[in-house]
Amino acid sequence: MAYGELTFAPEYKGINKKTGQYLKGHTPANKGKRWDEYMGKRAQKRAMKGWKNLELHRNKNGRPDTAGRCRKQVIAVMDDGSWLLFPYIGHAADWVGGNRSNIGRCCRSNQSKKVCKHNWRPGQPKGASLVNTDHKYLGIRFYFESDNVWTTKIQQ
Repeated sequence: MAYGELTFAPEYKGINKKTGQYLKGHTPANKGKRWDEYMGKRAQKRAMKGWKNLELHRNKNGRPDTAGRCRKQVIAVMDDGSWLLFPYIGHAADWVGGNRSNIGRCCRSNQSKKVCKHNWRPGQPKGASLVNTDHKYLGIRFYFESDNVWTTKIQQ
């Protein structure tokens, strides 16, 4: 660069030219504006259909509109037949010291009653039922309380 040469920094567009993604700190063009200021009447009508569908298909079990999915009770069944009831998956994850998503996967796998491809499974005699409801996480079987399969696995 020669002495006295005038240079400018590259202009910040807020968009990655290679991927087209918005960069951190990018301010959207419609921020703080009403629909009337950047949308036509037909586009507003089309966008309003989405709000109607949300209201139509929203859960109506007395929960607030901003609430997430309902919590499900979880049963943990040990190998000796003893069992524990947890109010939700997160509480079971804290108890076992594991990951809540893996406990949910275990519950869903046991609820699906998927048919095994093989006639033999570890811990099961040959010719046992092909429906597998013995999925475990950290050595413990987890079931949703609403699924009645766990009642056959516990010690009475």
